[in-house]
Amino acid sequence: GRVDGAAVRNECGLDPSRFTVLYAPTYSPAASLHLAGEQIVRTLAEAAFNVIVKLHDRSLDPDTRYTGGVDWRSRMRALERAGQVKFAEGADASTYLAAADVMVTDHSSVGFEYLVLDRPLIVYDAPDLATTARINPEKIELLRSAATVVRTPDELAAAARAELAAPSRLSRQRRRVASEMFHAPGTAT
Repeated sequence: GRVDGAAVRNECGLDPSRFTVLYAPTYSPAASLHLAGEQIVRTLAEAAFNVIVKLHDRSLDPDTRYTGGVDWRSRMRALERAGQVKFAEGADASTYLAAADVMVTDHSSVGFEYLVLDRPLIVYDAPDLATTARINPEKIELLRSAATVVRTPDELAAAARAELAAPSRLSRQRRRVASEMFHAPGTAT
């Protein structure tokens, strides 16, 4: 509650009349960014959402273990649209969490952080991510238990609309997972 989401959207130059989606994938050549990242951003923009793209810092690292040899900074900047799509390079993801009405991730830790806000979360399925990135399957299931899971960009746009039409649908699950993961969010050291 300390970050003014409207001010962040304004700083990003986003149209205040649109809902804002934060796309924050994890880093891995098996992540949603590599599977469909550019199409995810385009599809959300075409569905009339504002889109903030916040990549994991490792996705911007030139080491091919993290990027698969792709220059994601250039690719995401190429997708920017004035007033609608912003590639965010700020180090602190929390400001972008505050600005979002809904978040899309595959399995980034900021997905868990977003649950504290009790706003809709969508997980874009990246089938090989758990194995490739060695993510604990229990953590994957925990995040998904509080989210809508989609497998294509078209499913994503429809899910975002549905979640925003009924934003409290998974509220109980989001609050449960957030309480399991965090002690006194915003006040604990």
